[in-house]
Amino acid sequence: MSLQFDDTIVGIATAPGECGVSIIRISGEQALKYADHFFKPKFSTNIFNLKNRHLAYGWIIDNGKTIDEVLAAVMRRPHSFTAEDVVEIQCHGGSYITQTILNLAINAGARLANPGEFTQRAFLNGRIDLTQAEATNDLIQAKSELGLNLIVNQLKGNLHQKILDLKNEVIWISSLVNAGIDFPEEDIVFSNYDQISDKIAYVKKELESLIESSNLGIMVREGYKVVLVGEPNVGKSSILNALLNVNRSIVTQIPGTTRDTIEEYCNINGIPVSLTDTAGIHRTSDAVEQEGINRSFEAITKADLILWVIDMVNPSYQLDLPDHSILKDKPVLVVFNKIDLQSQFKKDPPQDLPSFKQITISAKDKSQIQELRKTIFEFISGKTGKLTEETAITNLRQKIAAEKSLEQIERLHHSIKDTLEEELLAIDLTEILSLLGDIVGETTPDDMLNQIFENFCIGK
Repeated sequence: MSLQFDDTIVGIATAPGECGVSIIRISGEQALKYADHFFKPKFSTNIFNLKNRHLAYGWIIDNGKTIDEVLAAVMRRPHSFTAEDVVEIQCHGGSYITQTILNLAINAGARLANPGEFTQRAFLNGRIDLTQAEATNDLIQAKSELGLNLIVNQLKGNLHQKILDLKNEVIWISSLVNAGIDFPEEDIVFSNYDQISDKIAYVKKELESLIESSNLGIMVREGYKVVLVGEPNVGKSSILNALLNVNRSIVTQIPGTTRDTIEEYCNINGIPVSLTDTAGIHRTSDAVEQEGINRSFEAITKADLILWVIDMVNPSYQLDLPDHSILKDKPVLVVFNKIDLQSQFKKDPPQDLPSFKQITISAKDKSQIQELRKTIFEFISGKTGKLTEETAITNLRQKIAAEKSLEQIERLHHSIKDTLEEELLAIDLTEILSLLGDIVGETTPDDMLNQIFENFCIGK
């Protein structure tokens, strides 16, 4: 891994805007030297004499002028998040004060940090592995208690430890194979065939469980996407508001009120669910309305579940989609709405709709909305796997690396059955160890690492 950082960086670790407290973080070999240019502690001659990991009261000074009274903490390497010398300054929140202190650090010699660079340094300095680094960013974006628990487990290093355990099993096999290469007359691999097969089966089973967990792990992290579709004025926005329990989407009797997609999150049994209200699908000559409908089509392609809402007062059982095959490729729940107006129902649904799961509700009835929530969760439950010892894969990168590892393990199993030469088995084993290392970032290429950390906040 060739990435190296030998300069000192600075970044704002808190959200922009007016707030009670802002934090400016400086990390690197010159962190204390640069901070000493503008931070003057009250009860010490300079920042170098401050106790490690203690808050110190003092002032920010610029050309002899006091800018702010602050608290500062010095965390000396290697006992800091980045494993470098770190200075954190807590100042009064406010864009001007925060930016002024940031500029003082830059003028002293620090470089403005790139997105995620503090966490990236923690990873490159061996402070955390890549799964923990990813969990650091995911923690900020957690959308549910279940998501928080999964991320905290990963932050503790549970997934990393699981991968290390699997690597140890592979290393044990590798040691026997390499011993067989050195002492061919002993026939070591054949004599330990049963033990080798058992260990391969164990690694295979554990990888399969981790891959299964990714369905839930990724969903908990990113949210289960539910898209409400239907003709204008069928009650999509009313259902969205009822599921959210807040008036998020404008509801009127005028068809075509919703002209753009509206996305909000709700929590269903611990799973964050992304609800997207869409413009009513119908033929129109209005260019603006047609753009909204096009965005509806785009939202449908990204859905995990389509709620096809039908107004049972004026029912229409056809959706004017550019590609009707999409209703075959994705789960669909038909929602017959406005049951409270049952006396006005005009006709029963056609016989070909029962291929989709159906539910009849009124968006005004809380108990029926609760039934809708339960039905949505049934779709979610069918898609998620079982959590394995509270350890789960939580993003696509980890899942792909685990799938490649599993493919190589299966290839090794066949190779041993076919009694291939030890030299060929050794190559397979080396590849497996490398692929397992990809999951936790031991062998991840530099360009991929940069892409991962680009999605972080500046001061994280």
